[in-house]
Amino acid sequence: MSKRVFLNLEQRIEVLRQYENVKSARKLAELFNCERTQISKAVKEKDLIWKEYDVFKFRRVKRMRHEKYVDINEAVLESFKTVRAKKIPVSGPMIEHKAKELADSLGIEFSASNGWLDRFRMRNNITFRSLCGEAADVDPSSCEDWQERLPLLLGGYDDKDIFNMDETALFFRALPNKSMIQKSEEARGGKIPKERLTISFCVSAAGEKDKPLHIWRYQRPGCFKGISDAALTT
Repeated sequence: MSKRVFLNLEQRIEVLRQYENVKSARKLAELFNCERTQISKAVKEKDLIWKEYDVFKFRRVKRMRHEKYVDINEAVLESFKTVRAKKIPVSGPMIEHKAKELADSLGIEFSASNGWLDRFRMRNNITFRSLCGEAADVDPSSCEDWQERLPLLLGGYDDKDIFNMDETALFFRALPNKSMIQKSEEARGGKIPKERLTISFCVSAAGEKDKPLHIWRYQRPGCFKGISDAALTT
């Protein structure tokens, strides 16, 4: 006589399936080479066994999915480190796009969702931070003094004769100053491209706006044609 076996979870599930057609614990015990009491107990606890099997299937699918995506996760992380080594800012959508691109190249059906991105960041200690910033270097007391003096200086002028002009630099090749970085990494950005447009804006206190002035990289821009250097410095 062969040794009786102890039924594992998948075998007990098969017993329950067979029991739908074979309503005999004795015949099932012979079929599965086990004690009749195991068959009776499985039938009695069928709800609990099916629930346990559902949990088992979920965990197995989740594990298989993780193993399936491990190549993508490793490839995305390597790509992320390579880009950050060049001091290039990286955003969440960039990581998601790279993951989808790598998955397609590997022939894996994959959805780079926000949930996947959050888990990817947590696994690899990636955070979103500013790479650089400017300290406030204006003396507050100077501003307060100017606010008191300015009304006195403008007292004799109409609003249409009071103008304010300021300039700003547009670094049109510059990258964002925030990026995804690993927590162990220094929050440093790369060298900022120096190509820029200088744009000046002028508006009166009455709300009248002059056309913005654009200056590119030439020593004598076209807008200054016919104007001497002396006239520009007086």
